[in-house]
Amino acid sequence: MSPHFEFSPVKLVYGGDALGFQAGRTIFVPRVLPGERAEVEEVRRQKGVVHAQPLRILDPSPERIEPVCGYFARCGGCQYQHFSPESQAGAKVEILRETLRRLGKVNWDGNIPAHSGPAWNYRNQAQLKVGASPRGGRALGFYEAESNRLIPIDACPILSPRLNAVLATLQRSPWIDAFSPCRELEVMADERDESVMLTLAGSWNEPDAESLARKFLAELAGINTVAFVENPTVKAFGEPYLAYRVGDFTYRVSPTSFFQSARFLLPKMVTAVAGGESDGVALDLFAGVGLFTLPLAEGFDQVIAVESHPVAASDLAANTGTPKRKNIRAVGATAFDFLRRCAQMEPDLVVMDPPRAGVGVATLKLLLNLRPKRLRYLSCSPPTLARDLGFLLKHGYQLNGLDLFDCFPQTYHIESLARLSRLR
Repeated sequence: MSPHFEFSPVKLVYGGDALGFQAGRTIFVPRVLPGERAEVEEVRRQKGVVHAQPLRILDPSPERIEPVCGYFARCGGCQYQHFSPESQAGAKVEILRETLRRLGKVNWDGNIPAHSGPAWNYRNQAQLKVGASPRGGRALGFYEAESNRLIPIDACPILSPRLNAVLATLQRSPWIDAFSPCRELEVMADERDESVMLTLAGSWNEPDAESLARKFLAELAGINTVAFVENPTVKAFGEPYLAYRVGDFTYRVSPTSFFQSARFLLPKMVTAVAGGESDGVALDLFAGVGLFTLPLAEGFDQVIAVESHPVAASDLAANTGTPKRKNIRAVGATAFDFLRRCAQMEPDLVVMDPPRAGVGVATLKLLLNLRPKRLRYLSCSPPTLARDLGFLLKHGYQLNGLDLFDCFPQTYHIESLARLSRLR
């Protein structure tokens, strides 16, 4: 096979690439659609698999559109701007279905509703890298795909308007000149897209950090919190946390705490995960700041929320600690350690929202000892969801439904909700 060759993929796969076959080899190429004919260039081989880059689209698909963003194909943030958001959601449904079948032997032939929101300006949170600008000095941006080369970004069409305004300001002097000690900058806006929390990771001396924070707070519209992180230390100025409202509940979100970043779909996701159930005991594992805990407590007699990250656990305790919520118990522990020490309770519902690594078989084995009646598993990674569902289906549970939340249009990322019940 020559370095340049023609390629026609057969399907899209998780991770953003299109997959095809040629001369007995499996080939992965980004930014090409199934059925298209493209000229591509081989960039590397790994264990018989060829990874290539598209050079020209020779025979485009009717679904192909012009990308909105001028950074697309260079910036590693988006993978799918070359076809419509509606088609993206449909493709993700099939990717989810195929991944569950291939990796977990989970054969789900039922409907998978795809919940979508606006395809642009939806992110209320972003992690910007800080590095050298091609023009000299410092710059903010994102890395190229599969590299640590910085692409300076003036505006990102999937960020909220407020975050784009902050980004545009920070790219200019004198602000950008202050980022020499900084490796990464996280920006997060509230649900109204008005109040912003800045979290800077790097090495700062305390007087310089405080001086810069005071300048941010005084001179940049909308910035109410500035935090400096040098693990494990977090020092915040201004408001100590961001207040974020979802439905009837307002959550305290401190710097370094995880919170969902798709602002338009968040209320629908919370209803799907935590709504429609009542009575008895609910466990909320990997609870974060309590996004699902508070609505669960509206219907259940008792809710036990478990979170291991120290800052998020502190937010969880604050968000669930008011007197009117006496039916909530917040536990600072890993899900594994909590379940290992847990007495028999046979919970009526267990909600799980793990990080990309999934729940894991060791933790699921402990969970099965409690014989929960129903499970709701919110996943951000189809491969680890496939592994965990495959285990649960072999150990007394049935899959009752799957939903896909297209929280991140233009990207390959998939959020999915699996609903299970105990067979006996």
